Amino acid sequence: MIDLRDVHVAVKGKGKITSSNSTGGFLIYAQPIDTLVFSSVGYITTEVPLLFEEEAIFVLLREDRILLSEITIKSTRLYPNEIVDKTKTAPRKMSGLDGFISPMDYFLKSEREKRKLFRVVEENNRTQTFRQVITDPDVKAIFMSDYEINEDVYYQIIEKFNIQRGAVHYFRDPDAIMESLHDFFSKYEY
Repeated sequence: MIDLRDVHVAVKGKGKITSSNSTGGFLIYAQPIDTLVFSSVGYITTEVPLLFEEEAIFVLLREDRILLSEITIKSTRLYPNEIVDKTKTAPRKMSGLDGFISPMDYFLKSEREKRKLFRVVEENNRTQTFRQVITDPDVKAIFMSDYEINEDVYYQIIEKFNIQRGAVHYFRDPDAIMESLHDFFSKYEY
């Protein structure tokens, strides 16, 4: 026998409710002619009439068992294709120490251009998964079919998505990107 915690105890028809504590005990004020209703998830609801002057009662709840047929859970990837790693190597730029040692070289136009190019390559590397998913023709076909929209509407929604959900651009998981896209498309009014 196990003491059940968090069993809901109610006085039938009166709106008085409490729950049992960690040892299964509870305190509720009721009239001698009231009926108490005990319920808990996984147990059969039990009604106990108080029968006048009882100060303490013992209640036994029976488990409510439901046998289900065997099920098989299948999953499919949200993103239908594989992601290809297209990481590029950024050009070597002067470090801060190199710039301190040779300040004139640090401010040369070629070094400034290398620093700009370095930032662009790094940003492209960080967003490569998003760009592959968003430009995939299979993804476009899926969304146009699922939401019964034409190509113009598809691109309008993608434009709004890019503005409103900028953080998704840095996701590395294509399925997470697809989930976010489905969420956005389902809430978009077109």
